[in-house]
Amino acid sequence: MLPRTQTVPPGPALSPAEALAKMQVPAGFRVELVAAEPNLVNPVAMAFDERGRIWVTESFEYPRHEPGPGRDRIKILEDTDGDGSVDSVKIFAEGLNIPSGIAVGHGGVWVANAPDILFLQDTDGDDKADKTEVVVTGFGRVDTHELPNSLTWGPDGALYGLNGVFNPAHIETDGQIFDFTCGMFRIDPQTRKFSLFCEGTSNPWGIAFDREGSAFISACVIDHLWHLTETGYYHRQGGPYPPHTWKIESIVDHKHQMAAYCGITYFDSAAFPVEYRERLMMGNIHGNCLNVDRLERSGSTYHGTGEDDFLSGNDVWFMPVVQKVGPDGCLYVLDWYDRYHCYQDASADPKGVDRGHGRLYRVVHEATGRPASVSLHGVSAEELVERLSDSNIYVRETARRLLSEQACAGVVSQLEALASDPQAEHKTRLNALWSLLGGKAISVELAARLLADPNPSIRSWAVRSVGNLHADHTELAATCVSLAKDASPDVQLQVAIAAGKLQ
Repeated sequence: MLPRTQTVPPGPALSPAEALAKMQVPAGFRVELVAAEPNLVNPVAMAFDERGRIWVTESFEYPRHEPGPGRDRIKILEDTDGDGSVDSVKIFAEGLNIPSGIAVGHGGVWVANAPDILFLQDTDGDDKADKTEVVVTGFGRVDTHELPNSLTWGPDGALYGLNGVFNPAHIETDGQIFDFTCGMFRIDPQTRKFSLFCEGTSNPWGIAFDREGSAFISACVIDHLWHLTETGYYHRQGGPYPPHTWKIESIVDHKHQMAAYCGITYFDSAAFPVEYRERLMMGNIHGNCLNVDRLERSGSTYHGTGEDDFLSGNDVWFMPVVQKVGPDGCLYVLDWYDRYHCYQDASADPKGVDRGHGRLYRVVHEATGRPASVSLHGVSAEELVERLSDSNIYVRETARRLLSEQACAGVVSQLEALASDPQAEHKTRLNALWSLLGGKAISVELAARLLADPNPSIRSWAVRSVGNLHADHTELAATCVSLAKDASPDVQLQVAIAAGKLQ
């Protein structure tokens, strides 16, 4: 059988060593194997915890449409001896049915397992889930290639996820009804409040936040790269628009090979040379490679410019579904590894879907090698604040999440001083502000100061903070309204968004 988008039959699967030998990366880089079958099979989603352990979902049920218990599971992978390869494999949860997204935080594990978003907890410390909460339900399974996916912690402390255009969702929660298809949703991990962040695109699969806290996704069929903002409505692959919609377009005018993307990460780590930092890297399923886009500001949004591919698998089985910056600052690539790229093939021949392979790779630069993995497990709040200026985006994001989970207890004044200090490094200021925002610890006094900050990025996030935490405060609301005439388009954008929240 000749699968769609492929010009020749796929041939037999390669061994991990053979697959590694065929891969191409830029001069000075090398690809290392972290895990493979039988320890890793049919991997779909991945997350790192604060200890540096790798949480992976595996699916044997794909592409099953029926809901209900299945054979799928969550594994915890760990390199206990520091040699760079996984040597500890634990099954955290079983009985799942195409778990398509995973995030660790707030005392448990968040899993997209349509029709539900689940919160799984290990209450006795044996690395096995023994408590399950259905946080929200109502996601469809009409198209199991467009399930809720890419659970990702945002800079505001919320959990974000995506859903596809041909997979209708009907969610009833807190007296509200959400009927939608393609879009980005978010969940407050403390209150469990569900909301739609924005709508549109196609089959989005992958969320990344840049240094400014802007959200980017990769999407299939239509343009591949999108900058998403709250309340925005974006071009959609199919289906009607609401009345009076003025749709927003993508941020690219170029295309990479083929048009099927899975995963995206904003690479920012000193483990790679500077010319590879602050780039978006995306998995290209049909192209069997990682594409790269460079971002430039354009008013209140961005423009993406394509750069040379970062990794080419040279193997039609190579399917990079997730890309993440790891605790060591290197790039990790999760590989579904299957003969079938397209959902048409999987749906037409479910038994032909490979059920015996899966790989996790790490890309390392020879100048730095593989730096020591950072663990933030059990560190003090004061040290977490210091880590907000780390060169590795994984460390900054993890420190911020942990501070938010603790409501910034004991370090609020320290974070306030950092967020307010115009002499502090820009990324440190923002991460201090985001930690307070996620911990719901931004006071009225701090918000007022930040609304008058000389830095437009700080002002825009101050407006966003008021809309999220202090929408009923008369003076702050009035100040936000006055910023509609701010010189910064970023600030203007956030005022427009906050206007629907301010009392």
